[in-house]
This record gives sequence, C-alpha cells and structure tokens, in this order.
Amino acid sequence: MDHLPHESMHWRTGMKVGYVGLGAMGRALALQLKSTHSIVVWDNNPKTLESLPSKMIAASSAAELARQCDVVFLCLPSTPDVQQAIFAPGGLLEGLSAGNLLVDQTSGMPGDTRALASSLSERGIAMIDAPISGSPEVVAQGKATVMASGPDDAYHQALPLLQAISPTVIRCGTRVGDAQAMKLVNNAMNAGSRLSTLEVVAMGTKMGLTLESMTDILNKGSGRNYTSEHMLTALVQGKTSTNMALPLMLKDLNLAASLGVECDVPMHISNVVRGLLQIGVNTLGPKARLEDVVGLIGSMAATRLAPAPQVQAPPQNFPEVAAREPVVGYVGLGVMGGALARRMLLSRKLHVFDVRTELARELEAQGAIVQPDLPSLARACDVIMVCVPTSAVVRKLIFGPNGLAEGLAAGKIIVDQTTGDPTEARAIANDLRRLDVSLVDAPVAGGPRGADAGTIAIYYGGPIDIFGPVRAVLESISPNVVYCGDTGNGHVAKLVNASIAATNRLITYECAALGAKYGLSVPKMAEVINQSSGRNAGSERILPVLATHGTSANFQLELMVKDLRLGARMAIDGGAPMIIAGVIRNLFEIGMNHLGRSANLDDMAHLFEEMASFKFDAS
Repeated sequence: MDHLPHESMHWRTGMKVGYVGLGAMGRALALQLKSTHSIVVWDNNPKTLESLPSKMIAASSAAELARQCDVVFLCLPSTPDVQQAIFAPGGLLEGLSAGNLLVDQTSGMPGDTRALASSLSERGIAMIDAPISGSPEVVAQGKATVMASGPDDAYHQALPLLQAISPTVIRCGTRVGDAQAMKLVNNAMNAGSRLSTLEVVAMGTKMGLTLESMTDILNKGSGRNYTSEHMLTALVQGKTSTNMALPLMLKDLNLAASLGVECDVPMHISNVVRGLLQIGVNTLGPKARLEDVVGLIGSMAATRLAPAPQVQAPPQNFPEVAAREPVVGYVGLGVMGGALARRMLLSRKLHVFDVRTELARELEAQGAIVQPDLPSLARACDVIMVCVPTSAVVRKLIFGPNGLAEGLAAGKIIVDQTTGDPTEARAIANDLRRLDVSLVDAPVAGGPRGADAGTIAIYYGGPIDIFGPVRAVLESISPNVVYCGDTGNGHVAKLVNASIAATNRLITYECAALGAKYGLSVPKMAEVINQSSGRNAGSERILPVLATHGTSANFQLELMVKDLRLGARMAIDGGAPMIIAGVIRNLFEIGMNHLGRSANLDDMAHLFEEMASFKFDAS
C-alpha cells in the first residue's frame, strides 16, 4: 500500500478535479472525492446531472469539464466508452492541455487502455488506470480497494486523490493497464467462487441441509470465500448483498476470457462461469442484478436458496447422561485419523486400533491404549471413532468377520469421521439400530494441520438426543462442531465444503496463472486479492507461497478426487447440475493422472503452469 509523501500534501486542496461518468459506481466515487474537493462532473445522460449535492458542479460538455480541471477521472461501462469520451467531438481532448492527468477507473481491457495512454502521452497528457474492488456501498464507507498503475510522476500526482476515495490504494505496476488486469483477475476469482458456491449450496439444499447450516459450515472451513461471508450471510438474514448489474459482471468475465486468449492461458473454469452469466443475462434480461443469479441457480437445481421457515436447532444444555466420562476408542490411524487421535490424546484417554500395528504403537508411545482387535476395542469403549478411506470400509469393519459388531452392546455410539457416502451412512445407521447402537457421521474439514492446531471444522449428522454427549467428545478435537441434522447430513456437509474448497483452490491457480503470465507479480496479486472480493480460503493460503512453490496443504490428489466423485454422485442422486463442480472434478482427475495419485494438492500448480506454458515466480 502506498502513502503520500508529507511534503506533497499542501497542493491537494488546490487541485481542480473533474469526474466523467455518474453511474452507480462513478457517482459513489465522485461523492468520496467531494469530501476534499469541489468536483466538476459530466455524464452523457442528463438525468444524472440533476439534483447534484453541494460541491458538485455540472459541466455543459466533456470538453468544458476538461478546460476547468487539472485531473479528470472517468468511470464508464467500457474502454470504447472511454475512447469516445476522450476523442469524440465535444470530448475531453478538446479541453485538455499538456500537464493534465486522466485517471481511468473503468474496468477495461488493459492493452486498449495502454494504447489510449500512449496516444495521450504524445500530447503531453498523462494517464493512469485505477479501478476499484468493492460495491458502491463499500465505496461510500471508504473501505474499497483501489488498484492503480502507471508512470511514477502521474501515479504520485493522483495518489492524494485516490486516498480520498479509500485509504487502501495498492500500486499494481508501472505499466498503464496493470491495475485493470488485476481487477479482471480479482473479478474472475469472485465470479468463479460465487457461482460455484451457489450451485453447490443448491445441491446441499436438495440433500436436506439448511441454508443457515451451510453458511456456518463454509465460513468455518476451507470452503469460505467472499460469497459465503457476504451473499450467503445476507440471504440467511433476508437481505440483499449487492446491487451490481449482472451485465457488468458478465462484461468483466468476457474481458477476463479475452485476456486469457491474448496471453495463451486456458480459462477452463472462468469460461464456464462466463457461460452461466451469459445464460443469466439472456434469461433474466439486461436489467437483471447479480443478486438475481441466486434464484436462477436455485431454479436450475429445482430448489430455492432461502432461509428455512423453521430451523431445527439442537438444545443448548443437556442433562448428564452418565456419572463418568465415556470411554473413547479410535479406529483408523492414517494421516487424518492419526492426527485426530493425537489431538484427542491431549485431553482424554484413548483406546486405539489399526490393522497397521506400527501406527497404533506410535500412539501408544503418546499414551494411547492399544487394543488387539476390533471386538476388544468395541467392548472396552462407549464411543468408537472411525476414520477410514470409504463408507464401504466402514461397513466392513463394523459388520465383517472379527468386526466391531462382535463387541458392541446396546447404548454404544459409533462416530464415523470418514469422508463417506451419505446414502450408505444412513443404511449402516439403520442396520446398527437393530443392535440399539447409534451411528453419527462427523467428518472434518481442515486437514491434518487443522487437527493438530485444534481448529478443524467438524460436521455432526445424527440423532439430536445424543448430540450433547457426542459433542463433548468431538470438542476434544476442536470447538468448531456444526450441527447439520440427521444421520448422513454430516457427510453431505463435508462434500458441500469439499466441493467449494476445491473450486477455491483451482480458481486461484487459474486466475493467478492469467495474472502472472500477463506480467503481474504473484506477491502483488496476493496483496490485492486477499483484501478484495476475489479472496477465498484457498487464495489466502496459496497466493503468499505460490511464487516459491511453498506448501499450503497436506492432502493427496486421490483423496480429493474421491471426495469430488462422491459429490458428483450426490448431485446425480439429487438432480442438481453442478456444472462448475464438474469442471473442477475433471481438472483434479487430470492432475491425479498426470502428477500421480499420491501427489499433494499443491502440485496442481504445476498442472496450471504446464497448461499455460509458463512458471510462477516472485517477479
């Protein structure tokens, strides 16, 4: 972030400033500037010049505005509109003179804006681009992110004015157009996460989760993004989250796709998102708002994204169910199960079993009690935790030869932390009821790192009457326990979070590849995007380490593909399209086949480098 040198503050109030383009965003920006300056304004729509607030004066033409001003801001629908405002008869060029400065806040095409700047430079007129990330409401609060780029002298001349709009001004480069490229990268990330989140939440709604629970689930886990934090939260509250025109978002995605073509960067995800936005404009009409996409995505899945009329909430206080602490066992001590078991050992005694005896012995050294077989563990424990590769393995270790069922008794509880199949989990629960044994599915999101830190999210699906005692056990892993409803819903919640988290990761790689190949630095993208509308839980971890190929995850590609295939099967069962999620799954499958099944999630960066024929670096 840049700060104005103290010695240059004195000429701020004497500068004459003009603003061209008083649409929703332009008007909000001009209003911010009028807090420190009298502003001359002009728009080709005379209605926008009616009833102007104090310190705003309407010019009779663009040329007349230019004659009165030292610095002219523009915020117009597109770069061709900027070109028209400058060069058309009666345009700005007729009133501009050498030494004037133009600040283009339009979301435009970087190369075209750079050509305009070059043409003006020949006349002694400087130009920079300074688009905004944030809605008009955010601009009015002074909380927008201003992205700016251009030559040093022009940038520093504009800086005090940009800081009057928002204290968050980030210089994206010395080339005119770099800030517009950054804006396109940010908006493509925002749109990708937005539509992906909505389509996956629509699937979750069809599978029995409430909008309230999914909002909580995503915002506590790796599926978190700007949309889950703002749009979903607003939907839960019965409010709107944005007044942005849908055609404007489509315009930005069209520009991002065009920039991808210019840079020879495949934009698999963004092009599908662009297509869905185009369907939205064609279906809803040119006056549609971005908020209207919520209804469209819901209708595509034959559901409605809205708060539940009556949300079932678990009781807050539970009576003591036993005079003693339950005895807890853990089965399945692989990478994830081992991390969860180690966390539990910090606060309680734990019985353990794994067919790989060396894993059990490692935990024995940390205080665990190793049981020789599954029936012995079942006889010794009141609550049996399970974390194995699939729901099929869960069934086998319960009901197979020498399985848990041989040691189970009425009143015992099995807690399945596998990322599994909701339908199979419900079937297993039905079979266990014959033994008067309860099944809870409680998968987790956050990986081994989250388990070690005690910050992992845990999704409870099961009988409400045992939520209290089971929650007490789960909280020895993490306090972030989310109640999701009946048995199977925990798995649904995990697959919803995993699907959106997967999109968060790949949209970050795709858009970072576009920005980096265009010429933006990865650290600068991290600085801008992670405080703008494109941010997500993936970008916050990935972008700071991407240039050095650092580590942001510890999860094998084959496990991610397994989760995404379960999500795809669930979408088929529920009749939900999952268009973006299908592209994400295909890309992960390509990555797994190309990089190896045991490759880490971070290795997907190499796939995007290969597809775009470049390398991420810190430049």
